[in-house]
Amino acid sequence: MLLDIHTHYAAPIAGESILNVEPAAFCPIEGNYYSVGIHPWRVGGRWEEEWELLRKAVTHPAVLAIGEAGLDKMTSTNPMLQKEVFERQILLAEEIGKPLVIHCVKAFNELVELKRKFRPSMPWVVHGFRNNVNIARMLLREDIRLSIGEKYQLPVLQEIPLECLLTETDESRMPVRDIIKGIAEVRRVTVEELSMQIAENAGKIFFRR
Repeated sequence: MLLDIHTHYAAPIAGESILNVEPAAFCPIEGNYYSVGIHPWRVGGRWEEEWELLRKAVTHPAVLAIGEAGLDKMTSTNPMLQKEVFERQILLAEEIGKPLVIHCVKAFNELVELKRKFRPSMPWVVHGFRNNVNIARMLLREDIRLSIGEKYQLPVLQEIPLECLLTETDESRMPVRDIIKGIAEVRRVTVEELSMQIAENAGKIFFRR
């Protein structure tokens, strides 16, 4: 049951989480799932070497998604280079037929512009969404899925349809089942019902074939 679509820590239960790693660190362990990508913080310097490693890694069947990739206006890396590398990963996701897990900070208008420009067939998921309800509505209208972690805005959680909701731990040490328990209380559903719904949502995105 896939419940944690983005974590930076080894999954306590194999097959329940997608572990995010950098291309150079990709060393798959049987039974685990992975996402591999070039983070916008890492597009300076020798990112071309990472790109070649990424192209090799994403063909592995344990890699369920490209990412985290995206745009971040709060980091010092060149914004034009960020966009170039992100666009390459958009095209790579389309080429290999795997979804895109996105890191986006203060660049949601640009993200929507790229979604409309490329019109991807692969799903896009913004991970660790903490922004406001207006941004959430804008992204949902563009069929961009949102993943919620330990921290979020309550109006956003109320806005996301349960059939569109994904969950994650990211860099939190809180177990994903505890995150789901808190969400279930807010949405007034049982933990079991919500867990099944999240697993179904994740399955439609990450196990399309």
